[in-house]
Amino acid sequence: MTERLAIVIMVALAAAFVVLLLKKWGIAEWYQVHGDEFTSKLFACDLCMSFWCALIMAVALAAVYNEPIFYLVPVFSTPITRMIV
Repeated sequence: MTERLAIVIMVALAAAFVVLLLKKWGIAEWYQVHGDEFTSKLFACDLCMSFWCALIMAVALAAVYNEPIFYLVPVFSTPITRMIV
């Protein structure tokens, strides 16, 4: 149980790092201005960026470790990431 909690926290911290990096480099703003309607809304929402970033990481973890339980990680890590960002 503590291993899964640690994975959720590590994914949340990594997703927060990626979201903050996207904002710092101006990539999020660029997509808000130059992206289509969906992409513009996606990069304008911290919750959305946090979820999709965590989902990409969780899919990679699930593929590497062959554990389908990792697909639930974004659901639990997104609120943590949102509070950090």
